[in-house]
This record gives sequence, C-alpha cells and structure tokens, in this order.
Amino acid sequence: MNLLLQGCLSSAPTRVSFAVSLRTLELYRRLRVRQPRLSIQAWVRSLCDYHNVNNVLSRLLGIFLRYIHIYLKILRGVDARHSCPCCQHKIPGEVPLEVSLIGVLDGNQSLKRAQFREGLNADPRAFTSDYYISEDIANRSDIRANGDEALPVAWSKDSQEAAPADGDGNNSTCTERWKAAQSDNLKRMWAIYRETGIFLSACRHGFIWWIVDMIESGELAKYPLAIVDRALDVFGDKLGIGYDIGCSFTATVGNSSIAHKAHNKGLRFVVPTFHGYAHKRLCQLSFHPLFVTGFGIEDLETAERIFSSFNGLANTTRHASRFHRLQAVDLFSRQHDDDKYQELSTFLLGNYKQLSQLLGDLPGVIASLESGKSHEDTRYHQHLENERVYLLSRRQESPEEEFACEYIELLIMHQKAKFVLSLLSLRASASAVHGRAEILKQHAFENYQRMQDMLQVFETTHNIKDRWTPDMPEWQTASQYFATREYQKALTRLEGLVISRLFELQKMGLSGTGYKLRTHINKSLKTRCKAIQRALKRYNEAAASLGRPLLEWKDISTYDSLAEFELLRECREDIRSQPWADAANREATLHTLRLERAKEEHYRLNVEIARLVDWMNNEETVLKTVITRLNESDLSLVVELKEMLVLHRRHIYQIYNLPHYTGPRDPEISSHLTSEGLNHGDEAADLSAVQDDTPDVEEDDLLNEELDRVNDFLGNLSIVDD
Repeated sequence: MNLLLQGCLSSAPTRVSFAVSLRTLELYRRLRVRQPRLSIQAWVRSLCDYHNVNNVLSRLLGIFLRYIHIYLKILRGVDARHSCPCCQHKIPGEVPLEVSLIGVLDGNQSLKRAQFREGLNADPRAFTSDYYISEDIANRSDIRANGDEALPVAWSKDSQEAAPADGDGNNSTCTERWKAAQSDNLKRMWAIYRETGIFLSACRHGFIWWIVDMIESGELAKYPLAIVDRALDVFGDKLGIGYDIGCSFTATVGNSSIAHKAHNKGLRFVVPTFHGYAHKRLCQLSFHPLFVTGFGIEDLETAERIFSSFNGLANTTRHASRFHRLQAVDLFSRQHDDDKYQELSTFLLGNYKQLSQLLGDLPGVIASLESGKSHEDTRYHQHLENERVYLLSRRQESPEEEFACEYIELLIMHQKAKFVLSLLSLRASASAVHGRAEILKQHAFENYQRMQDMLQVFETTHNIKDRWTPDMPEWQTASQYFATREYQKALTRLEGLVISRLFELQKMGLSGTGYKLRTHINKSLKTRCKAIQRALKRYNEAAASLGRPLLEWKDISTYDSLAEFELLRECREDIRSQPWADAANREATLHTLRLERAKEEHYRLNVEIARLVDWMNNEETVLKTVITRLNESDLSLVVELKEMLVLHRRHIYQIYNLPHYTGPRDPEISSHLTSEGLNHGDEAADLSAVQDDTPDVEEDDLLNEELDRVNDFLGNLSIVDD
C-alpha cells in the first residue's frame, strides 16, 4: 500500500523486486484509447529506446504486460459505468414521453478475431465485462421463424440458425435486399475467424448499452433478441429502437420467445433515417422515423458512428487472444462513454439549434406550398393513409393476374415461334434449302413444337377449352397487364442502377477514399453508365407501350430516394390525379412531417435538458465533498471535474438563450458560471467560442468513415425484381 501511495504498482504485496510507475501505466492507457493501433510491444520498445535499455526488451515486455492487466483490473473495479442522465435520470412528476427511451441496434464485422492460440495454447483467463452479454445468454434467446422452425441461413456455420429477418413471413423486398447485402465472403470466414464481429446497442446520445460477439456467423436473430430482452428488463415500457431491418425484425420479435413481453411493454422498431430511404415506399410509411411519431429528428445512425471509432481496434485485436480482445473492447467502450458524457451538453445544444432552424424556416415553406390549394389538398395525413392503402392493395398479384400473365406470355411466345417458322418456310419455298438455312428452319420447327406442347399442357392443366386470340377481351386485358409487368421490371432495374451510381459518385468525392478505390469506382461508373443507358432505353420502350411518361438522364439523376420511383411503378391504374400523388402535395407533406418531428424533438429536448440539470445538481453535493478532499492531494483532478461541470453549464446557458427554448430554467446555471470567474460580458464571448467543441478535422474524418460504411452497405444491395 505504501508503494501504491508513492505512485508505483507492484505485482506482489511483499518482497518487491520490480515496480512500474502509475503515471507510465496511465499514460499508456490514455494513448491506447486515443490511438487503438498502439500496441504494448510498440510502447515498451519506445520506452527502451528512450532509456537506451534495449538489451532487456523481452523481459520488460512481459513485466509491463502483467502490470497493465493489473492496473486495468483495478480501474474496472473503481470506475463505474456511466448511465445516460438524459435517458435514465427521470424527474418525479415529468410528463411521460411517447417513446420513453430511444436506442439503436446494429452489427459490424470489423472486430473479427482469428482462431489463434485455441485449444491447449489458449489463454486460460476469462474476462468479464458489464458491457458484454455472454454467448450462453445469447444462445438461450430462442426464436421461432415462420412457425416452429428457423429458416436456414447462408451466413452462419450452423445453417439452422435464424436470421433477424426470418420472422417476415411475407419475404418482402426489404428482407430480400438485406439478405442479399450479407456478403458471400462470410461463408468463407468460419475456417479463419471465431469471433466474426460484434452486435452493439446504444442510446441516441451514444452511450453503449451492451455488446454481443457474433460467433462464426453474420447477423443472427439471437444477437439482437438477447439485447432487446435485457433492454426490456432494464429500461421498461415504451422503448423505441432503430435497426437497419426494423421492419422485418418487428415480425421476428413477434415470433420469438420474448413476443409477449415486447407487446406488453410497447416496444417499437423503426429503420434509421439514411438506411430507410433504401427501403420500399410501403415500408417507409410504417417504419421510417419521418413517418412515425415519437422519435423527433433523431437519425438513429448512432451505431454507425460508434463503429467508425471502433474500427481502429481491428488491427490490434485481429490476432489477439480472446482475453486480450475483450479487454481492448471493454477499455475502448469505457473511454467512449466517458467522451459521450463530456459531449452530452454539446449534443443537446446542437440538436436544439437544428430544431430552432426547422421551427423558424418550415412554416413559411409550407405556407408557400399551400398557397392556392384546396382543403382536400392539405389533408396530408389522409394522403399518407390513402397511399398506404393503395400500396397494400397492390402488394401482391392476385391468382387471376398470375394465371393471365403466365398464359399470355406462353401465347405470345407461341405466336412468335409460329411467325418465325412461317417466315423461314416461305424463304425455303422460294429457293433450295441448304446449309445454315436448313439448320435454322429445323431449329424453328423444333422450337414451335416445344411451345405447342407447353401451351397444350398449360391449357389442359387449367381446363381452358377455347384458346385466347388477339381479338378476344381476355387477350387484350392480359396483354395490357403483361406490358405493365414488363414496365415495372424495367423500372426496378433502372432504379437499382441509378441509386448505385449516385452513391458511387458521392463516394468518389470523399477525402478518405484512396487512389486505388477512386480508380476502381471510376471504371465501375463508366460500365454502370452504359448499363443505365441500356436500362433507360428498355424502360422508355416499356413506358411508351403504356402511355407512361418517358424519362431522360437529367430526370432520374435528380431522384434522391426510392419514393420517386414508387410513383412511376404504380401504373395498374391512373393515380396521377390523386392528391397524394401530386408533386407539390408530396413536398408539402414531407415538410409538414419534418415540422411535426421538430416539435416532438422540441419537447424531448426540454425534458432531457431538465434531467441533465437536475442530475448535475444532485451530483454537485457529492462532488463538493470529493473536491474538498482532493484539493489537498490532487489538484489536477479537481480542475478536471470543475471544467466538466463548467462546460455543461456553458452549453445549457446557451440553450436557455436560444429564441425557441421553452423549457424550465435553472437560475443557478448563470450564478454557477459567475462563481467560476465568468461575468456576463466575458460569458458571451466565451460562450461564442464553444459553438463547436470538436475540431473540424476530426468531424470530417468521422463523417467520411461513417459515409464509407453506409455507401458500402448500399452498394451491396442487390437489384430484386418485384
């Protein structure tokens, strides 16, 4: 103990032969959490170089490795995890929020770990962390997908595991696209990696809830189910969670062992804002945060930002032992939460400024769009409901439509085969048939016979007595529908190519994109542009046959979401005269929804700011005692604690002075700032200097990493024909 009081740590309580300075251990810890690529080997080698003692490098490496483990274990026992004050510090008597707590779920494959030092050579130590949900708990989260059994998945070593989207019995396009995004490379991981990534959850302010290791698999249903099960137990009712496939996962939870608990506690899922625009329009109307009440202006892309910061751990954990990998993730998670606590008031200030701008600008924009409109045109929520009803009615083909489409396709193919055979027969009668012409005639005859047999089998199976002819009403109706179907296929192909091109163009402009990747994207764009030209030509041919509007490149290059293509796709009846299909009405609808979400965010921020202030006041009493004691021993820690409180108070004071702030005001905020040496004149100047506490360069790097991940996700989406 005496040695520890002197600032040194020893591995033995008596007969000390070696000790390491706590300052050295703490310096390495702080460097490691800021630069995860810094390994213990590099640190010890640097110390040896500095002190010119390279002859004892191997010995010092083993010693420092043992001491840093002891030091980190002591810190884990002393430091408690931060809980989010804005989410969990509820004030008695406050009005409940529609969504009591907003969180996110997502998986990531960057923190893979090779099957290294397994078996007899494995590290016998077990690492426990309150961030982690164990493998045993995750494996107990059983799921019943589409009945009693799980659907086989291709991205798990155990093909009987269930995927997060398996509960979607309708197998929607969103589900198909998500499954297509699961890289085929995952199938080859199992021979190399044991842990293939992490599945993570966090609140909207960035505080990490829990982490689950993905074991020899991609994203499976058991990982988010284990997290959701614990979240329902810990956080209670009215929990709202954003997940990339929240639409399909809602059905999966409904078919799982936690279905009853989730229903009783009002659990809700949505899809994150950015990913949501890659979902079908019908899905967006039910699961995109813009169309769902209670989530404010939150984009729910928090997990992507966390993964961007975690990616730096990949190099040092890829070939680490299981113990060291878990230790590194736990260490980084704790520092991440410490940073988010310090940035909490910055988050609130930024969101309040954003909603203030929305509340100031949107009413005028909406008024200009509504100018000259009738009352029917401004019933925006009714428009959304009408659109939802229409899309639901067109979700699947009826059996009659499927039969007519299949039959008319056979008739058209039979008609074409007959025409080709007749044409070649006329040429043969005009001159002798020799060589290649004879072969073509023989092939045409065989093709005609094959189509004749297929048509006869179809007519016998469906009990068709009179074959349809072009002058019959059945033929004409089916031909019109068949043309519509081909039009929709052409549109789907064009849609996928355009969206992929737009994201590739965006990625080319990112400063974080390397030269080789930019060159690869440029070549891909040249190929894709040719494909778009062919797809556009095919679309216009199909559109012309139906009297639908033709498109030019300048038209489709301005489309920024799938919603624009959805209006073109719905052509089985003329919807262009419907109020909800009018372009101006749709734009006004979106602005109205943004204004409503801004008002929700306004109320939520008022509640969260009051919670943070109350929590700070409660902590003040404890901190005063601690600071008084530390004044005599550790002045640096006193300054750090005071600066953290002053920073929060500065930002809250700024929020109080925003024109749209309507929440409660704590009179002690200004007095605390004054007591810390800031008069009101200095306050304004000092506050203006803290508009943005994060350096621009760091923001740009984080944004680039985030966009890289999202672009990779969207670039892997396959094009699925409806």
